[in-house]
Amino acid sequence: MTGGRPRAWWIASAGSTASITLTVAGVTLLILNGHGVLQGFIPHLIIVGTLYAAIGWLVATRVPANRIGWLIIAGSLSWTAAFFADQYAWFAVITRPGLLPLGVGAAWVGTWVWLPGAGLILTGVSLLFPGGRLPSRRWSPLVLVAVTGVVMATVAQAIGLWPQGDGAAYVRSDPNASLRPDLVGAVASVGMLLTIMFGPLAGTVALALRLRHARGVERLQMRWFAYAMGVTVVTSLLDEFAAPAGGWPIQPSIVAIVLIPVAIGMAILRYRLYEIDRIISRTVSYGALTGILAVVFVGTILVSQTVLASFFSSNSVAVAASTLVVAALFQPLRRRVQSVVDRRFNRSRYDADRTVGAFADRLRDEVDLADVDAAIRTVVAQTVAPTAVGLWMRERGRS
Repeated sequence: MTGGRPRAWWIASAGSTASITLTVAGVTLLILNGHGVLQGFIPHLIIVGTLYAAIGWLVATRVPANRIGWLIIAGSLSWTAAFFADQYAWFAVITRPGLLPLGVGAAWVGTWVWLPGAGLILTGVSLLFPGGRLPSRRWSPLVLVAVTGVVMATVAQAIGLWPQGDGAAYVRSDPNASLRPDLVGAVASVGMLLTIMFGPLAGTVALALRLRHARGVERLQMRWFAYAMGVTVVTSLLDEFAAPAGGWPIQPSIVAIVLIPVAIGMAILRYRLYEIDRIISRTVSYGALTGILAVVFVGTILVSQTVLASFFSSNSVAVAASTLVVAALFQPLRRRVQSVVDRRFNRSRYDADRTVGAFADRLRDEVDLADVDAAIRTVVAQTVAPTAVGLWMRERGRS
């Protein structure tokens, strides 16, 4: 105990504060270097350095026995250090040469310090989620292989990218030790393969097996994480195909970067844990609705342009007609899509709604109090599943 707080609280606070501080300093240097804050994956790194650090702190301070909080803090600190080192090196060597020392050294640190963070977050969190332990001891050799890969990649990257030649050219370059045609390059290639591909694949398999065998609260926790992974897959595909074609300034995967730590925190801390079915059903229904309406909108424009081309020379009429069609279809289509999705993803709520609706229809014609009493108890038991049911009826003539 130190100052009335446990040692875990102070360690978690120090790590999270360091990550957030480095992020703020890195963004400051980024602006001074004349680079855009929304450029590339810079927003992702800012979120990792702040939101991940905050969620890691919450988990580590409230459930210190769970290793996931500590992995998130360490991973956030690793990636943030690389981000700060890159911006520091650019400022010291390119923007204001000679004003700050060790600019080239900072660039060298930025080439390898992010690799341990990649192993911790991409592999460690997946393997240990949600309880902070491996699924079984049989997974220990896989952990050893993943750790070996991270060590190999980090050491080979550090050795192979030792600064040489012109400092400004070194800082501007985007080096990769795995491209070297020697032993260092081979070690770096194997290490990168184990860190970036083998480790995350093993973590995904572990998550799938846990979800398959999980029950009760653990299953709900796993579904939160699975939901975040599903969003990650979709947004990554948008990054690859839609974003370049549309010239989007921000990568869509920023949504997943935000959602993953939030889902982890909510699952482990069990905050609003039981709302996952509703969230999944709403995400699927509105995603499907958006896609259907987009197809209808584009299709109506094409049809309108073909049919009305001889009457109107501009596209404004076609756009107006498409907008009216989409507006008219929105509510009925939303209700239909939501009903279909609820049957698949939110079955318990769908069944409860049907049970209550059927009871309301039957209650209008029911006059026997004994039958009403039995029907109410049955409906409550089916929809709410309480441990006990009691029904109070006021006697006639009493206020």
